[in-house]
Amino acid sequence: MGDVVNLRNTPIDLTSDVGRAFTVDCTRAGEGLISDKELADIYELSPADWRAITKDKSLGNAIRAERERRVRNGTAVREAAAKHLVKGPGILDGIMSGADSNPRAKIEAFKELRAAAAVGSVDRPNESERFLIRIDLTAGGGEVETFDKELKIHVSTADGPITLEGKSDGGE
Repeated sequence: MGDVVNLRNTPIDLTSDVGRAFTVDCTRAGEGLISDKELADIYELSPADWRAITKDKSLGNAIRAERERRVRNGTAVREAAAKHLVKGPGILDGIMSGADSNPRAKIEAFKELRAAAAVGSVDRPNESERFLIRIDLTAGGGEVETFDKELKIHVSTADGPITLEGKSDGGE
């Protein structure tokens, strides 16, 4: 069992799922991605709970470690950028709809809005065309197994590809 913090008068191990989520949310609050009030609301923290938590050294250490991890792997930057990115469509609409806007700027704003509207679209092509599985068996004296395949499914038999009639093209 790791370090413990009290949430709603319940001891929570910081290495548990709830403790880890709380640490990440505290870090996000420190980064300005959520407010302290939002954090207190999410975890139903009273002012007394808040004061006790802010003095907890193990939580402080966990938050510093989480902040460093988020900075090193780029999560902090991605989340901060995403928070500001949502302002973009309003700005682009102002350019596109503005009477004073240059016609070329209006066209560029329209193109950018169209591209932004397509994010997450079902019709959008796959981000990757390959499926990679890597299994590391070196701890037990084995090797690293790597399977690198296309995402497209190719149905075939030992004799060759299957035709629409269900027969193989292998000379049958």
